[in-house]
Amino acid sequence: MHRFFIEPQSIDGPRATLAGPEAHHLRHVLRLTAGNEIELFDGTGAVYQARIEHMGKEIRLAVTTRQIFAPREPALFIAQGLLKGKKMDFLVQKATELGVTGFLPFHSAHCAVPDLKDAKTSRWEKIILEACKQCGRPIPLQVAPVSDFDALLGAAGHHSCKLIFWEKETATHLAGLAPLAANPSVIALIGPEGGFAPEEIDQAAQAGFTPVSLGRQVLRAETAALSVMAILQYLSGNL
Repeated sequence: MHRFFIEPQSIDGPRATLAGPEAHHLRHVLRLTAGNEIELFDGTGAVYQARIEHMGKEIRLAVTTRQIFAPREPALFIAQGLLKGKKMDFLVQKATELGVTGFLPFHSAHCAVPDLKDAKTSRWEKIILEACKQCGRPIPLQVAPVSDFDALLGAAGHHSCKLIFWEKETATHLAGLAPLAANPSVIALIGPEGGFAPEEIDQAAQAGFTPVSLGRQVLRAETAALSVMAILQYLSGNL
């Protein structure tokens, strides 16, 4: 069944109205017509089954069922040092597919990216919604504004499990981490292409983060991030 994003205010009891790009896609790309059944999600956890009633400039829908989905627990937050090119786009998409709760981009000492343009973060919103439609996710990934490393550490105090992944760590490995399901909130820090500076690891440790190894191989930044997302979701019971 085709799936569409709808703003919560566009739903009024048993009636809903689809407009804008989603209505254009329904009408001109998918060529759906009155009587077709579709699925809607509003980004708050509500998912609706609906039937197309009228195809005008705005598409009128009859809502037939409504289901509410709670956020996953434990919540997983991935803090990622800024990467070059389209690597961040790729990770935003995969974080959405893997059920990550929040994505926190940050600047650090070895980042090769000076800043992000507003157009790029706007593109992430589109990537997230498309990924939600593809994978059936009811609550979109939340992307935080880009922060610096100090601010990121300062804002991480409420997380019950805090990890930082470092290629030079030898004592603590992912295989040795206990199941994470008992933690209400997990945050994982992953460095940019140049990795973390040793003083950043020390600073994170003082802020309560545990340095963790991903094994003997030195992984590309995007490979490390994807691996961390999948493995932590498995350890959390979400995968």
